[in-house]
Amino acid sequence: MPNKRAANLLVECLINQGVDKIYGVPGESYLSVLDALYDFNEKIRFISTRHESAASFMAEAYGKLTGEAGICFVTRGPGATNASIGVHTAMQNSSPMILFIGQIARDMTEREAFQEIDYKAYFGSISKWVVQVNNADRLPEIIGRAFSVALSGRPGPVVVSLPEDMLRELTNATAVSKIKKSCAHISTNQINVIKDELEKSKRPLIICGGGGWTDTGRDYLKSFSESTNIPVICAFRNQDLMDTNSYAYVGDASFGKPEYIKELIKYSDLILAINIRFGEVVTDAWSLFDFPHPSQKIIHTHISETEINKVYHCHLGVVASPDSVVQGLKEANISKKIGKDLERARSDFINSRKTPNTIGTLNVAEICSFLNINADEDAIFTNGAGNFAIWSGKYLNYSKEHRLLAPQAGAMGAGLPAAMAAKSIYPNRQVICFAGDGDFQMSVNELGTAMQEGFNPIILIHNNGSYGTIRMHQELRYPKKISGTNLKNPNFEFIAKAYDFGYFRVTNLNEFTSAFKKSQRSQSGIIIEMIADIRDISPGKSI
Repeated sequence: MPNKRAANLLVECLINQGVDKIYGVPGESYLSVLDALYDFNEKIRFISTRHESAASFMAEAYGKLTGEAGICFVTRGPGATNASIGVHTAMQNSSPMILFIGQIARDMTEREAFQEIDYKAYFGSISKWVVQVNNADRLPEIIGRAFSVALSGRPGPVVVSLPEDMLRELTNATAVSKIKKSCAHISTNQINVIKDELEKSKRPLIICGGGGWTDTGRDYLKSFSESTNIPVICAFRNQDLMDTNSYAYVGDASFGKPEYIKELIKYSDLILAINIRFGEVVTDAWSLFDFPHPSQKIIHTHISETEINKVYHCHLGVVASPDSVVQGLKEANISKKIGKDLERARSDFINSRKTPNTIGTLNVAEICSFLNINADEDAIFTNGAGNFAIWSGKYLNYSKEHRLLAPQAGAMGAGLPAAMAAKSIYPNRQVICFAGDGDFQMSVNELGTAMQEGFNPIILIHNNGSYGTIRMHQELRYPKKISGTNLKNPNFEFIAKAYDFGYFRVTNLNEFTSAFKKSQRSQSGIIIEMIADIRDISPGKSI
């Protein structure tokens, strides 16, 4: 006789995969799973968020920070659609994540039942795989495959629909064992080909990014680039892949690239593109390379075969994990003299980080310079989306232990939930969240999650009373016709107090310095409201 409820079997499968945290909003469609989790609350912590978007953002951040699949549970219909923003972010960030959705009963499908949605149609274009478990006996098989798909190749999100009647069924199936990640490794022959090309080149360049890196890979990237004296550019919001203090690091390929970055890319005779996607941001809307065959010789290595020759036809494509590529190249003992390109690019990078003059008394570049010296050596930085993030993206340093959690999808409201996720994983590490006033208010309710769970990040709100990115474009395209972009903000001090957070209001660097040092000694979460001039809006494209 069947002796185990499917919901209990599901929880056992999750435990076998090493899942220790679930982010979600409870729903009646998966009450049986919540019931099963009650018996395993010492092994799995269910973190109840205030909104499904935040739960999915947290799961995405967990995946990016740990390299393991972040787990999110939501209910059907509106719960699932609310969570879609985190799924899209996980896809573009290449972060492993699994979204579990409590679904309507199987006998109600195709009738537009209450909260019914076709999840394959809805999530198909923004996830790696969408599946519904219709048979309790197949639950271990599908859960195992879901973890394998999320973790293997280019990491990304998987969506699993769980009909509520299936979860109550009894089964004799056995929980799936731990799934091991699978990825291709570069061969000795491929290493030798790349070595020959690098040694022949006169203006080589490394552009790195994507998911699937480990700390070991970051170490090899630094040592390889330094040993070969090849300049390194990090892709959009991947700055934590490379120690910015290294003489081989020359900047990032983000929005609003400085001219020296564009010239490095345009005039390189060999670009070693390690694990990047040739997307809009890296390529400046595909303007830095010719179609379909770039004038630059490109060797493109990527963890997924689907990215090779996806946009540009490269000189050589290699399907391999980024760790194996940089380790193999470091061990190949490639020898190159330091060139003028690296010296000039490093000098240009250092000059680009000199503190600019800004309108008003608040200079965020100076604040970032202060944080470079005074933030913890293993601090985790997060941000949402908006022009405010240009400052932290341009002026913060990242050393070996620092990490960055930021949405390549340009999702507003992502930074605060990411900070919560980081604190749930590393409660004793310093977590600093950069937020805009509009960006912060898209997730402000998650301060309730922080209060309930004891999370204590430092949140820096860049308050300019505006949707600044849109305002910038509006003033450029339709001068003196401001429409819809002004913000009348609440009293952030009252909000901080309501959620047991500390609060500081600053208008200049001296006030910030004092507030931050006090925040470092605080056991509670802290909000530092930075009052900015409305005109203090950085030039560049919307991010």
